[in-house]
Amino acid sequence: MKLELLNNDPFSSPTPGQSFSDVPQQWQWEQPAQIVNPTEAFEKVYESLQDPIVSETTIKLMYIGVSIETILNGVMLKMFGEGVFSPDVAELIKPFLTRYLLKVANDNGIDVNIVNKFAKPPISDEDTLTLLKKFRPKEYTKVFNEINEKQNNTKQDEQIQGFMTPRGEE
Repeated sequence: MKLELLNNDPFSSPTPGQSFSDVPQQWQWEQPAQIVNPTEAFEKVYESLQDPIVSETTIKLMYIGVSIETILNGVMLKMFGEGVFSPDVAELIKPFLTRYLLKVANDNGIDVNIVNKFAKPPISDEDTLTLLKKFRPKEYTKVFNEINEKQNNTKQDEQIQGFMTPRGEE
């Protein structure tokens, strides 16, 4: 058993609104951004993507199917967290970085995913009933009774018809 888990105080989290009374400009994202020009921001990210280790990792990620969108979101979050540039500058340079990563993927023969694709199967009837029961119990009871009534009517019709009754005579 890990004893350090027992020493963890579940109540040692910040109080709601504590950030309003903390020392201002304590974190990097509370400081003005180091780079405010989108061209300079693009060059900074472009240079970091040129690093051999970063380049190889990026190529491998694209090869295994990680989308360019995911890669860039990670890079942009890192740069924002370090106070390099603001989120609006990050969004402005994303299309250009996407084109660059597309070129890298094409140069390496990778059929790349540009944006994340989420499967959107329709919600099942069972899930619909579960959610209905949770959020609208009265409506669930109404629907449940209707379903039971239909099933009972179907069973009664099958019992009345019998197996000797010709199909055309009902």
